[in-house]
Amino acid sequence: MKAAVLTAWENIEIQDVPVPEIGEEECLIKVRYAGICGTDLHIYGGHHPTAKTPVILGHEFVGTIERINTKSPVNLKIGDRVVVEPLISCSSCGACREGNWHVCQNLKLLGIHTGGGFAEYLRAPVGKVIKVNDRLTDRIAAMAEPFAVGFHVNQRAGVKNGDRVLVIGAGPIGLIVGLVAREGGAAQIAFSEINPIRIDQVRSFGFTDIINPIENDAAAEAALLTEGEGFDVVIEVSGSQAGLLLATQACRIRGTVVFVGFPGSIPQFNVMQGIFKELTMVGSRVYTYSHFQKAVRLLESVEAAGHYDLEKLISGVHSLEELAQSIQTMKEGTVPGKILIEF
Repeated sequence: MKAAVLTAWENIEIQDVPVPEIGEEECLIKVRYAGICGTDLHIYGGHHPTAKTPVILGHEFVGTIERINTKSPVNLKIGDRVVVEPLISCSSCGACREGNWHVCQNLKLLGIHTGGGFAEYLRAPVGKVIKVNDRLTDRIAAMAEPFAVGFHVNQRAGVKNGDRVLVIGAGPIGLIVGLVAREGGAAQIAFSEINPIRIDQVRSFGFTDIINPIENDAAAEAALLTEGEGFDVVIEVSGSQAGLLLATQACRIRGTVVFVGFPGSIPQFNVMQGIFKELTMVGSRVYTYSHFQKAVRLLESVEAAGHYDLEKLISGVHSLEELAQSIQTMKEGTVPGKILIEF
């Protein structure tokens, strides 16, 4: 089969490699689309703390079951259209023993530590495979994983009806976080973003409260948007120093700040704001299986309702041979949304 192999940092080769052999309780999936994630950019550049080469990247994908080997009573069969929750947990560490598989101390992922979706076929545990219904096109289903991230972030934030929410950073994940917050009943959703391409993308989804820290004092704008009260929930997705400082400034007294974005270095933020306001500060990492499953159902519901065009989240569909250039395009920030690789 054809696969894009990261043979060294910033070097991808299209190779002919064997089709994976499946074992017990595994299935072989024929990939239809695979999305490029921000994590893939970090790995490609050699900045991921645990990834090693060679590896086939890609942990966001949709495909069909080609083979299945299971004795379990699962609702899956050859030909089903599926997505995969890609987490690989050790089952023995303290976090796993407490049922927190997604923050396993030895966590690994398909497409980071084992073969992923930038290949014609991949193997996956049957228990991680989720069938998608006909309401979702393959292209939209390929975004199930980032929607799972957005769903989990909102659950960690405790977003509820009537909340005011600020999302700092309006890349693909930030925008999806905002969309999920809207579906969760948030009364006001604002974004802080400096990239004009991303600002236009946010506006195209009907969001009107935009803070541009280059043009205005971001903290003052946040206060203006909330009548001086501050936001109930601030979700920091940019990973930037400025974003972290804004997060504690813009959050209301006894509000919640959620950290999502990966900083490039050890950041600073205003601890005194956290103390004086009695802020709840929460980390959010990937998703639980339940949240992944519910995110797929949410995606199906949003698509069926047709309130907005989810296709706008896709900035391009390219071939496997164009993967390296597509990663570079996303690194440059010249596209607002996801790039999919088509098979």
